Amino acid sequence: MSVRRVGVLAAVFWVALQCAAVGQTAVDEELPRTFAQGLASGVGGSFFEYYNFAAIVGIGILAGIAARGIVPLLAFSAASIVGVAIQISPFDLPFDEIMVALTTIAIGALVVRRQSIHPQVASVFFAIAGLYHGYSLSESIVGATTAPLLAYVGGMLLVQIGVGTIACAVAIKLSGQPTHIRGLTIAGILVTVAGAIAAIQAMGFLG
Repeated sequence: MSVRRVGVLAAVFWVALQCAAVGQTAVDEELPRTFAQGLASGVGGSFFEYYNFAAIVGIGILAGIAARGIVPLLAFSAASIVGVAIQISPFDLPFDEIMVALTTIAIGALVVRRQSIHPQVASVFFAIAGLYHGYSLSESIVGATTAPLLAYVGGMLLVQIGVGTIACAVAIKLSGQPTHIRGLTIAGILVTVAGAIAAIQAMGFLG
């Protein structure tokens, strides 16, 4: 991977972050009131929250590296639903912002190392990550009625499973081509950077 290509990837990633910030503002302007609005908010929020998108891509890559199909991704998505349920309940998850950041950093680090972890350990870790990501994402849906709320969850799952499955397929293909392995390393670095930015925001250093 040439320095020029790395520079281009970094530039694209930075532009994506800026687009995400603008897009998230648009999504958060008004509470969804219809099924269609809830679906659009679920899809848009999952894309616009860069740390969530990065984590999904990272989990998909890890699933591809380990050749375990989308089971880790399903564990993440199932736990995300639980996170949404906690968000709209009277209960709270402590340290949600920093946990979202730390789990994203950990996912990125595992991708960089192309680390295959034990299935049970992977399921528990991805479930914890999904729980906090779902909780964080659904903050904008608190107060919505049943129809847009269910649509939001459906849109969130659509992005998580769709993007994760694509990332898994790409990882499987690249893993069989040693000359392209570096691409997975770059992807892992970008996921880690996304988590680091989320951590800086959680600590109040970025708006």
